[in-house]
Amino acid sequence: MITHLYESITLENDRIKLIPMQLSHAKDLQKVNHESIWTYMLYQAITEEQMTEWVSSAIDSRNNMQAIPFVVILKSTDEVLGSTRIQHIDYERQSCEIGASWFGTSAQRTFVNSDSKFLLLEFCFEVMGMMRVQIRADERNVRSNKAIERLGFTKEGVLRKERALHGVPRNLVVYSIIDDEWPEVKKNLIIRQQSYSNDTPGKVSGV
Repeated sequence: MITHLYESITLENDRIKLIPMQLSHAKDLQKVNHESIWTYMLYQAITEEQMTEWVSSAIDSRNNMQAIPFVVILKSTDEVLGSTRIQHIDYERQSCEIGASWFGTSAQRTFVNSDSKFLLLEFCFEVMGMMRVQIRADERNVRSNKAIERLGFTKEGVLRKERALHGVPRNLVVYSIIDDEWPEVKKNLIIRQQSYSNDTPGKVSGV
């Protein structure tokens, strides 16, 4: 029953919608894929075959009630922009993580990341009843870390040499928002969304 619920969740605002990931989305995700996206990711979904495997794995995690993977769609064109998910869901501890987020190059540095994180956070706190939502990022990924901090996440610390990523030891930065902070973070994110009102992603196809 819960698995069925995870498969039916759609989150949306006026500009984007987050729809349940399906295996058929692999081709559209591959169209906006770029090798640089995976530099700091655990899995390297660079080729079409790897993308299909990545999507299949995400769906398996949903079937196992471990994650809720989404594909992000630009509503004005119905183009696929990228992907994101809610993962490490722990109802007993009322915590979860937002992760595996990436967007095609034309959707980067636009409202897409801010809008998608807002929708995810709103769902986590106001529907799932979470007390804590975290994001983790490779310390070397300066751009991603700055974006996370701009969204209102608090930096909690660094897991030093958390693992060797593609043969290189990495430090993993842990960020979170807790339920007490969400009303203020929400207010600031709404203001941030309005500042992006005229910043529309270019055509994604062929990127």
